[in-house]
Amino acid sequence: MIKIAISGAGGRIGRTMYKSLIGSTEFEAVFGVDVNGADDLPYPVYKSFAASPLDADVVIDFSSPSALDDILAYAAEKKAKLVLATTGYTPEQEKRVEYAAGIVPVFRASNMSLGVNLLANLAKDAAKFLGEDYDIEIVETHHNHKLDSPSGTALTLANEINSVRDNSLAYTYGRHEAKHRRERNELGIHAVRGGTVVGKHEVMFLGTGEVITLKHESENKEVFVRGALRAAKFLMDKESGLYDMTSIIAQNYAVTSVTSETDVALVTLPRISFDGFLALLDAIKRNDINLDMISHHFNADATVAVSFTLGDADVKKAEGLIPADIPSTTVRGAAKITTEGAGMQHRSGVAADVLSALRAAGAEVLSITTSETQISCCIDAKSLPAAEAAVKSYYGIK
Repeated sequence: MIKIAISGAGGRIGRTMYKSLIGSTEFEAVFGVDVNGADDLPYPVYKSFAASPLDADVVIDFSSPSALDDILAYAAEKKAKLVLATTGYTPEQEKRVEYAAGIVPVFRASNMSLGVNLLANLAKDAAKFLGEDYDIEIVETHHNHKLDSPSGTALTLANEINSVRDNSLAYTYGRHEAKHRRERNELGIHAVRGGTVVGKHEVMFLGTGEVITLKHESENKEVFVRGALRAAKFLMDKESGLYDMTSIIAQNYAVTSVTSETDVALVTLPRISFDGFLALLDAIKRNDINLDMISHHFNADATVAVSFTLGDADVKKAEGLIPADIPSTTVRGAAKITTEGAGMQHRSGVAADVLSALRAAGAEVLSITTSETQISCCIDAKSLPAAEAAVKSYYGIK
């Protein structure tokens, strides 16, 4: 049983968390902290961590930045793990959090929703794909009790987008005082407050003649509670370190799909000039032949060793385009197995795990190519069923 201390116990999310723990066989709320007190809760609630004599495995904080020093002091004394879901920290407070992470494990997230973190990844991909021809605006909407503006999640989204634009975007918060046209390097961030809206974030890419909108809306506060408890469970085997939602994505979503293809051919050219390789690629393009898994490295004599895969049906046509004086080998009737997952870019060792699974299945790996989120292997066809089953089994994919 993981013992939880709830910081901000009297608040709406704090109360939601307590209700979610009723009957839990994994978590127990042992005490709470709230500066305003909370006498109606059926467990002890103190006005500070310094006043609590009780021990907890994990502190989950949904309070305010002003509580940080009290929380960090408790964690250092009790060696309690921290899940910090509060936003609005100053740069000095951020440094104190980083220092604390050298003593105890700290999980930081401006939003505990897995969906919001998926939104951030999609927004980054869209920003890369659409380029500078699209203006980017972020609109966040929250209930009328929210204190900070813009939301920490909106700033996280902006920072993630800016990271793929070489941090060249300048943030513009609203435009009520603007007396000039929008600049190309602006990233607009706008806050709406009203009613009981739990949280809504929209990222708009506005181009010439079209608008692309990515949106996430939280329907209730339980989504934040579930994310915080998932973070608490994640920290249990950690001694120290600073973690965020990408750490969970990397652990649980490193590989989310495994696909395969048959009737694949692997062509290898051990020695060809680089200009000759480019000419070959151009000829292949003109003949409408699709290549995959292209890889090369330079030889000592400045030539390159090249390999690529293509469909068996196109092999004869492709071989006819290779100059007669260029040696080449072709393996027909091979197969390709591809593993994909957003968490790959945040987790090391995925390629080693995949190759180990293929080896255990008896597969002969003929070629391998990788990207941030994908690993493709050309293997012998007879091993494909066992290889696919082995990789899926390792990652729990049905």
